[in-house]
Amino acid sequence: MKTCATILVALAVVATSSVAVAQRGAASKITGSAYEYPYFYGSAGMYQHNAYQHADVLREATSYGEPVPAEIAKEHTAAIRSSVNSANKKYANLRKMAGDNKQVHKHLDTIDQHHKKVLDLADKIDASVASGTGDADTVNAHAHDAAESLKAAQAEHEKLMKYFGQPQTKSAN
Repeated sequence: MKTCATILVALAVVATSSVAVAQRGAASKITGSAYEYPYFYGSAGMYQHNAYQHADVLREATSYGEPVPAEIAKEHTAAIRSSVNSANKKYANLRKMAGDNKQVHKHLDTIDQHHKKVLDLADKIDASVASGTGDADTVNAHAHDAAESLKAAQAEHEKLMKYFGQPQTKSAN
C-alpha cells in the first residue's frame, strides 16, 4: 500500500513537471533557458523606461517656455544615453541567443532604430544648450520626440514579450 502511494505521488510530480515545462514561453524554447530571456528583456525594458523618464522630465521642464540650464539638460541626456546603451546591451544578448530567429530580429531591429533616433536627439539637446542655456522650444521638441521614440520602442518591446509568451508589464509611459 505504501509503495502504491509512493508511485502515485511520483507519477503526479512527473505529470505536473511535464506540464510546467510544456508551458514555458517561446523564449526558453529557443535556447532551453527559462531564465536568460526574461532577465534580458526585463532589464532592457527597465532601462528603456528610465530613459523615457529622463526625456519626459526635460519635456515637462521646458513646456512652460523656460530655458533649461546646460548642466541640467546634460545630466538628463547623459542618463538617457546610459540607459539606452544599457538596454542595447541586453537586447544584443537577446539577439545573440535568438540565433537566426527572424521574428526576434525584426522586433530588435525596430527597437534599434528607435534607440538610434533617441541617441541622436540627446546629441541635439546637448548641442542646443552648448551656450549655457537651451531654447525651451528646441529642447522641448527634441525631448518630446525622444520620449515618443522611447514609447514606440517600449511598444515593440511589449510585442517581443508577447511573442515570448510573457505577461505584459504595466507601463508608466
